[in-house]
Amino acid sequence: MHVYTRQGDDGKTRLLDGQRVWKDDPRVQVCGALDELCSWIGVASAHMPAERPELVMQLREVPNELFAVGAAAQLAGRMDKRPTIRMVSAKERDRIEGWIDAMEAELPAMQGFIAPGGCPAAAFTHVARSVCRRAEGGMVALSRNADAAGAATLAEATAYLNRLSDFLFVLARFCNHVNGVEEPVIGRVGGNCSGSGCGG
Repeated sequence: MHVYTRQGDDGKTRLLDGQRVWKDDPRVQVCGALDELCSWIGVASAHMPAERPELVMQLREVPNELFAVGAAAQLAGRMDKRPTIRMVSAKERDRIEGWIDAMEAELPAMQGFIAPGGCPAAAFTHVARSVCRRAEGGMVALSRNADAAGAATLAEATAYLNRLSDFLFVLARFCNHVNGVEEPVIGRVGGNCSGSGCGG
């Protein structure tokens, strides 16, 4: 079986519901950002501190969930077409919050605005975080143009990406901490800033 099908040579691709759309369709762009995010998570995973194997195990759980997020993006406004597709929910977000809480229990308080950098694991994780934010923004755009059922499912996917980006920010800090590398700091935090770019 060949990896190439030639079906996308005309600039179109097929979504889960069977539609053929242009490859610059917003749904396809969100899926592309999620694909990029998975790739960067793979790079970050390959650089995690050897003495903390649980970090790799956590990162390995994410791609399957991003696949579900991508399914939601593809089916925006047409959720009835594939009712058996697995979607993310509060359960996955709660688990990620547990990961965040465990790392923050070991981290010192933030002393300033955190810039990307430090050890390779932290730097790669920051790239993943920024791509995650881009995917989240694309998901928000889709939800604003979806019907009620689609918007509700996309809202769950958006919340998952928001929590995942928080996790990646804390993970980057944690990698520097475990490796004994001073994290880059710019200025001073004057409020409740959740990371580089003061995301939500």
